[in-house]
Amino acid sequence: MPYKKERMILKKLLLLFGMFYSFGAIAQPDSKGQQKKNTSNSTIQYKSDTTVIRFDYKQSALFHTFTFDAIDSVVDILLKNKEVTLSIDGYAYKDEGSDTICYWLSLNRALFVQTYVLGRGIDSARITSLKAYGKTRQRYINKDKEGLLVNCRAEILLNYPLPPKKPNFLDMDGDGVTDEEDKCPTVFGYADKDGCPDSNIVVVPFPIQQSALYSKTYIVLDSVLDILKKHPEYSISISGHAFKDEGINAVCESLGAERMEMVKQYLLSRQMNATRIKSEKNYGNSRPLNAGKTPIEIMANARAEILFIYQ
Repeated sequence: MPYKKERMILKKLLLLFGMFYSFGAIAQPDSKGQQKKNTSNSTIQYKSDTTVIRFDYKQSALFHTFTFDAIDSVVDILLKNKEVTLSIDGYAYKDEGSDTICYWLSLNRALFVQTYVLGRGIDSARITSLKAYGKTRQRYINKDKEGLLVNCRAEILLNYPLPPKKPNFLDMDGDGVTDEEDKCPTVFGYADKDGCPDSNIVVVPFPIQQSALYSKTYIVLDSVLDILKKHPEYSISISGHAFKDEGINAVCESLGAERMEMVKQYLLSRQMNATRIKSEKNYGNSRPLNAGKTPIEIMANARAEILFIYQ
């Protein structure tokens, strides 16, 4: 990539900045615990697209390639679309320390992301706000490792100018199919199914923003293998999925493809014949399982799916 060398330099500088921030040598917030920036486009209406940047526990510097990739994908959009602005919010997990420690940790995370974005050539005027929420806004309340890691985060909100408003149509289940045309108006479904959900589908869960198999994934896949052993006449189709909150379109496309491949490789490693896989398709974030209105619904969308085909 043309900026590979530049990115390596930025990473080294940012690691130093992360250590610097950790000792509190940073800009002072206002009385509401925020740093604010003025924007000349305050009269323009925007829609937002959020990308979550995960940090290690009690860390305010980034070390992992996949987190830099997520920020780079956001920067690429900003470089190509000059009318898009962004805001950066920092958060901490409740177990990372006292209210004061969590506030400064969340601010440091937001500042770290800001420094990297500016270093990639984005004009500071396009950052409309930078806020630190401490531990006041837990994204997930789970006490397991995944819940902990997702709360150690910053969020980048991309703000796009809104298109002209469309007429309002009643859509009770929020699946994008109007109730007038929806054959399943109270159940989330898909346009190509007349608003109804898929049938004969087994949902394979994955951790948020990850494509690694974990305990729940193994349980589901092993049950699929048992069914296939008992019914040699069955074949399957595998699809990969992600949810819009896991990142921008490019990140979701990558997550969906990786999840699909992980499911395939696990089944094959357990001596399933490859000829029983009739098709593979990656949907990215285009085919959610639900509307994602609650943390549980959001987590359910991080998945792959296996469709049984009865011959």
